[in-house]
Amino acid sequence: MNWKYSILTALGLFSTSCVTDETIVTIGFGSCNEPTQTDHLLPTLSSALDTLDTYIWLGDNIYLQDNQWDSYKSTMERYNEVFGSPSFQEILSKSNHLAIWDDHDAGPNDCDLSTFDGFASTMQAFKDFWQPNYTQPDSNSYYGRTTLAEGKIDIYLLDNRSFRTDKDSFHATVFGVEQLSWFHETLQQSTAEVHLICMGGQLLNTAQVFENMSNYPAERELLLQWLSEAPGAPIVLTGDRHSGEINAIEINGKKIVEACASPITANAHPHHEEENTTRVHIGTTDTQHFGTLRLHKTKADWNINVSLIDVHGDELFQYKY
Repeated sequence: MNWKYSILTALGLFSTSCVTDETIVTIGFGSCNEPTQTDHLLPTLSSALDTLDTYIWLGDNIYLQDNQWDSYKSTMERYNEVFGSPSFQEILSKSNHLAIWDDHDAGPNDCDLSTFDGFASTMQAFKDFWQPNYTQPDSNSYYGRTTLAEGKIDIYLLDNRSFRTDKDSFHATVFGVEQLSWFHETLQQSTAEVHLICMGGQLLNTAQVFENMSNYPAERELLLQWLSEAPGAPIVLTGDRHSGEINAIEINGKKIVEACASPITANAHPHHEEENTTRVHIGTTDTQHFGTLRLHKTKADWNINVSLIDVHGDELFQYKY
């Protein structure tokens, strides 16, 4: 092995197509982007994107303000306001970008079907800006699946806003029957070895606070059961909280890991004392950050490394398995 190959391989930057029986995929992710509050993370994120294969925006990407959710035109103006700056134009020019939305992209804070009826126009703006190129089973939503590494990795992009009902309503739901049915069927039929599930709110966090899935216990348990039964390694990527953490549980012998990365540029609100029994470290983040996921397969084994990265490029938290 020559010196150049050795160095590039050690750094994880060698082209995966040139390495026999080896796959390396690197993914970045983050949420809660309000650059009028802070922007000091952006140069670090931009530099990271030079070596990331894909970046996933996990919701609250634009923070609609002052009733901008009232029309398609005003929603698009907000997209242009947030992402039209040179810093974000540089970021969007690098890597491959995927996105899901959350309440601040869809409408007012904590909006659901009982409090907001303007999802159609903000959804159209979301689609026109992000241009999702994967199959979407429901034309009124964006949820769907895309793949990486020749089908070894599935990415499920879920819509946690368009079908949400109040947590205290009869048959309360976040994702709705049709989306849940699609997800279960697609997961069962998948031949992928790694499943990345992207959703706006936290799944594993056991604290019944804010908009965590713990407030919808029946639906949460259903999702966890499906992930524990699915072939391959399930990894959940979430945002929303303005604090980040890494969570893990084991169900039926299957490890399920969740990485929450939030915020990118919005103000940070740590939740160090939150009663979450699935967190794998002490405390949460208390500053702006983004996440990275490195998936490395040699022969039959996957080595997975998830990290939360701060403005200095340092790891706040890391979990390897």
